[in-house]
Amino acid sequence: MEAAESSILAIDLGGTQIRAAYVTPDLAVLHRAAVPTDDERGVDVVVGAICELAGRVRDAARDAGLPPPIGACISSPGPLDPWRGVVVAPPNLRGWHDVPLAERVERALGMPTFLERDTNVAVQAEWRYGAARGTRDAIYITLSTGIGGGIILNGLPFHGADGTAGEVGHVTVELDGPLCGDGQPGHVEAIAAGAGIARAAREALAAGRAPGLARLVAGGVEPDAAAVGRAADDGDADCRAILDHAWEALGALCAGLVNLLNPEVIVLGGSVAAHRPEVFDRIRDAIGRRAFAIPARRVRIEPAAHSDDVSLIGALPIVHERLNDPAYRRGTPVAAQSAAGAPSERSTTP
Repeated sequence: MEAAESSILAIDLGGTQIRAAYVTPDLAVLHRAAVPTDDERGVDVVVGAICELAGRVRDAARDAGLPPPIGACISSPGPLDPWRGVVVAPPNLRGWHDVPLAERVERALGMPTFLERDTNVAVQAEWRYGAARGTRDAIYITLSTGIGGGIILNGLPFHGADGTAGEVGHVTVELDGPLCGDGQPGHVEAIAAGAGIARAAREALAAGRAPGLARLVAGGVEPDAAAVGRAADDGDADCRAILDHAWEALGALCAGLVNLLNPEVIVLGGSVAAHRPEVFDRIRDAIGRRAFAIPARRVRIEPAAHSDDVSLIGALPIVHERLNDPAYRRGTPVAAQSAAGAPSERSTTP
């Protein structure tokens, strides 16, 4: 069976749940299954749950008469090493340090298995099959509890020398801003992600402000980003100010990316983008004010086409491309291979 005609197993390791599905070349996502991550159980238990869930999906597809998948791709929080298939030290998975996840899942499933950062999987979905289709230079940004990104440059995925390129949530937009989860001040994630908005809300409540939000909290509502949005929509000026600050920070980030990379499109996904449609106009406005005129006129700001399935659909081209790419089968970073005379990432990725 030719790879272009083949289905794959997609595995999405998240901070709250593990998902798996059988994905066909026509983008059907079949035999979905999910279990809680429960990372407090320890690395070995979670890896076992990943293997069990993926095996269950594989077996369900087989029992339904579907062709066997040619390989699997795991979408995971970073940082990670995609060439060796190692999860390095994701901040939202406790105790995960240098875990050879691809190798362990490959042994359990008996099929080639690859590892990629979740936002790099997502940008593949949108670039190949969604809102960025037909472009050569595109950026995907997820706006959710955190902020992450994936980048396509000149028609190729951009990973960087260590596989960490695209961590747009950790771009500094305020030199003296709030501390991010990584301990550094002023990152856009600390201001505009769901967790950052919730932090600002708690500070407002502690200072005796945000009366509309205070009423919601008194009624048993958690002071999260959704509650801030609800209170702002109902006229709470303090919550409106929190959101305005968040959207301006996002706009500054996107304007900087426009100046730096000159993309044709920036695709926004994630729960914050899905539930706060005003963020699109606010980002467009900020780009118009902050970015150079020519790239600002070119860039489009678009909602993600595949929503929650980006981390499943995006696994399809990754498996197809990496099956015959020695950079990912030999477990050696591309830069080191290039220095030794082996094919580089750009010469082996279609």
